[in-house]
Amino acid sequence: HSVFDVLAATIAVLAPSGRIGVLGFAGGGMIAPLRGLGVESVIDSVDLDRAGFDLFRQHCPEWVGGVNWQQADALAWLREQPRAFGLLLDDLSVPQDGDVFKPAISWNVLPKLMRQRIRPGGFGVFNLLPASSGTWKSDLKGIVALFKAARIIALDDFENHILITGDTLPSTRELGSQLRQSLTRLRSRQAGRIQVRAV
Repeated sequence: HSVFDVLAATIAVLAPSGRIGVLGFAGGGMIAPLRGLGVESVIDSVDLDRAGFDLFRQHCPEWVGGVNWQQADALAWLREQPRAFGLLLDDLSVPQDGDVFKPAISWNVLPKLMRQRIRPGGFGVFNLLPASSGTWKSDLKGIVALFKAARIIALDDFENHILITGDTLPSTRELGSQLRQSLTRLRSRQAGRIQVRAV
């Protein structure tokens, strides 16, 4: 019933061809709903903190083989990758003063590099949280400008917004319907708690 359900449903609906890359792995909370929706693609992931991956490996050993995880800085890792991603997800976050924010690179550096590493017809997905500056909605314009099409998913239960970008995307109505169907398959409460709109 979390944001991870919506991220997994987004990937399942977009059905990208090519590599799937996830920047920021945490404890792998997206893997269970992703597999539950039938997405069997290998996930390439990177995170600075190893603790979450160690927990994932301990508690979900049957899924470890489907995850290529590296402990590294996301920006440095992505710079070394070819332009082969069908989908790249920015799920990075940093703790600060008892809250969680997007790191500055998620607004001003990473989106451009992600765009360069996504193959034609691929997608960029951004799990957005407020920037520590509090200006994240205006910063959104800089990300959207890099792509031909964009949709944003608002969640009733969370302050996160999920930005989906690409060369072409389903209409807001079609995307919303497909996401709700996928979330219903997961029996996730988020099926009735999302709104999709154009940007």
